[in-house]
Amino acid sequence: MNILGINYYHPDSSACLIKNGELVAAAEEERFVRIKHFSGFPKNSIKFCLDYGKIKISEVDYVALNYNPNSNFKEKITYSLKNIFKISTIKKIYNQKNKFKNKNFLNNYLNQNNFKGEIVNVDHHLSHLYSSYAISKFSKSIGLTIDGFGDFCSMASYICEKNDIKLIKKVTFPHSLGIFYQATTQFLGFNNYGDEYKLMGLASYGKPTYVDLFSKIVNFSEKNYFKLDLSFFKHHIDKDFKYFFENGNPIFNNLYSDKYVEFFGKPRAKNDPIKQDHMDIACSMQNHFENIILKILNKLFEEYKIENLCLSGGCAFNSKLNGIIKKKTKFKNICIQPNAGDGGGSIGASLHLNMKKNSIYTNFNNDKVYLGPSYNNDYIEKVIHSHKNLKNFNIIKLSDEEIYNITADKILNNLVIGWFKGRMEWGPRALGNRSILANPMNKNIKDILNLKIKLREKFRPFAPSVLYDKKDEYFKLEYHSPYMLNVVEATEFAKQKIPAVVHVDNTCRVQTVKKNENLHYYNLIDKFYEKTGVPVLVNTSFNENEPIVQKPEEALNCFIRTNMDFLVMENWTISR
Repeated sequence: MNILGINYYHPDSSACLIKNGELVAAAEEERFVRIKHFSGFPKNSIKFCLDYGKIKISEVDYVALNYNPNSNFKEKITYSLKNIFKISTIKKIYNQKNKFKNKNFLNNYLNQNNFKGEIVNVDHHLSHLYSSYAISKFSKSIGLTIDGFGDFCSMASYICEKNDIKLIKKVTFPHSLGIFYQATTQFLGFNNYGDEYKLMGLASYGKPTYVDLFSKIVNFSEKNYFKLDLSFFKHHIDKDFKYFFENGNPIFNNLYSDKYVEFFGKPRAKNDPIKQDHMDIACSMQNHFENIILKILNKLFEEYKIENLCLSGGCAFNSKLNGIIKKKTKFKNICIQPNAGDGGGSIGASLHLNMKKNSIYTNFNNDKVYLGPSYNNDYIEKVIHSHKNLKNFNIIKLSDEEIYNITADKILNNLVIGWFKGRMEWGPRALGNRSILANPMNKNIKDILNLKIKLREKFRPFAPSVLYDKKDEYFKLEYHSPYMLNVVEATEFAKQKIPAVVHVDNTCRVQTVKKNENLHYYNLIDKFYEKTGVPVLVNTSFNENEPIVQKPEEALNCFIRTNMDFLVMENWTISR
């Protein structure tokens, strides 16, 4: 049985392929079209998945989509009847119908390629759930999905026991913690879709002086999980509010109302300087967001006494929250999908369908994160030799052992490395296959990276990759963190030895690396450890204000136009 999973009706469009019960390929369309959070039809991702699986559309049995227009029908009708006289409500319902006209594009594509199977719509939050639960190795778990909105829902909790999934509770439009977080992100001047991680980084510089004000905007509810004070938001009442796609980019008007201004003063414009008030607002918002979700999680544990938790949805990218769940709840085991947001919905929808069609309970290994394209040395050689701007560069093909040794030396000498090896990572994090690497011992390396390549805001930290067996010396981390989804405390030793990756609040967003999961990256870090006694590298995404590089041409162009010092592409090396 072949299942093609697609996320198409939300940002971060993507595709994946399950072939005869095995997840064989997955990729987001942004990596091919070079537009961040691309929301159009993922034709390149689909082509890659089918080519990698060596099948045609005509051989696909099911196409699984991570939305279902029939989901929460009762809630939609109830809300519409209560708000029937509001022009904005009718307009929003009409806009939702327009959204699904895009299905004709999908149908045309499938028909043109002789698709003979069945299209299956999977509820958006059920897709989120399965993207985590079906790779968790848990036979029994609590599931919690949290996002902006999908299929009229923003949060849902579940009991998962093998193939039996029972909904506990859901929160529907217009209440949403994702909207709450995004509105505050916009208020602080970060207006691009997906900028919430900037608020999270800024929060570490502030104090929680506005928590009482935020508790008036949204608060925990025993009955309903949480409630927004809707007077602070515009998404449900403003007839001019828009959420649309422009050339594949998701665009939102401001979600916050004038009451935000009454509480917090003038919104920060995009290019305004960042002041202490902005830092304190970010800190207070993050603090309050964490507290609400922790209360929900503790309520779920006390009620059901299940020690396993599967977390998913866009809010599961909040690594500061993720890092404290084990400390502040009684959940012992936590699974978060490496692509927890909408992009991961293609996998979630297809895994749901795969589990539904198999009477025997199946659960995928959760170490499948390198699911994208790869390129061999012959292809890379052709790319190098066809490039016109490499006359003044040193180009050498080396063995893996030589590469580990030379690259470790260059990192030790504070050079910035482009590292391109193996299959592209699934999800937004660079995990050692499409990474820029640097020396964690140099306290100035953050400024060097920003000056040479990244051009990022100064308040944003860089992340460490550490050999799994050596993590305890550097981080207060009791578990494997292969996807860089957890912010944890640094040890005193780490503050002294690897200052480049310790944030202002003494935390780090850590990736732990095992040899059986990423051989080349492990061996490079191990070689650096052999030379320095430090089993850690700075790891940031291989890009420059663009999606992470997907193919050698993009890696090479990024290397040339920036001041990166050394580039590794499989066994080919290029230096200035």
